[in-house]
Amino acid sequence: MIPLAVLDLDGTVIGKTGQVEACVWEAAERARAAGIRLAVCTARPGFGVAARVAERLDPDTPHIFQNGAQITYLDGDTLQVAALKEASTATLIHAARRLNVVLELYTTSSLYVERRTELSEAHAKMIGVHAIVRDLAEVAASEPVVRAQWVVPPERLDDVLAVEAEEAHAHVATSPAQPGTYFVSVTRPGVDKGSAVALLASRLEIDLRNVMGVGDSPGDLPLLERVGHPRVMASGDPELTARWPDAVVPGVDACGAGEALDQAVRLRARTDGTDG
Repeated sequence: MIPLAVLDLDGTVIGKTGQVEACVWEAAERARAAGIRLAVCTARPGFGVAARVAERLDPDTPHIFQNGAQITYLDGDTLQVAALKEASTATLIHAARRLNVVLELYTTSSLYVERRTELSEAHAKMIGVHAIVRDLAEVAASEPVVRAQWVVPPERLDDVLAVEAEEAHAHVATSPAQPGTYFVSVTRPGVDKGSAVALLASRLEIDLRNVMGVGDSPGDLPLLERVGHPRVMASGDPELTARWPDAVVPGVDACGAGEALDQAVRLRARTDGTDG
């Protein structure tokens, strides 16, 4: 039985067009009709495009945002918010100013940047969010920062990964919708997609061994390792496809997420002893 399927967004549900293809929506409808709950599991915030996708996928199930730092129902009922320590955020802000690179700070409702750049504006547009320009130190002092994120070109990736902030952990990701850019998400230690899906399954009283997780990048590794039915996009990271060769589905632009959901339906039907 597959009572729950958890899906990454960028590179899994959302491809280079920045849109969710009709075949994925159709597969989602079939999955819900079969009794499968659907949850997004994304580094994106719980507003903008991610919230709209989550609402259409399944409005009645909690969703995982901010790389696991926020788990919430779309009506606002929250299962978890794990904010960064203010001192950790201050270290990141100081480094961003020294390195002259984009650092984004996320609260549960807003995205803040210290200045607008071509990269920051492209990312805000991609995720469907208006970035608020504000002194980031003031943000950190006045609001809980759920997640920080570096947005950098490939040649600056090592620079930001070398930044050490106490009680903070970095996760690297990319998106086919914004090629040539790395997104380095920073959360509290122990907070990732794996810890989040474990908490979500526990709250829904679902055995993780019966959960399907679908992803494509190293940031999805904690999710894929926790669930009993991992699925990896053929267009994803080669290390993941090599690790789970029997769990590879077509790439993001070939409706792999839809195929994974249809596999979940077939597995559920087989376990229930029905046709399908």
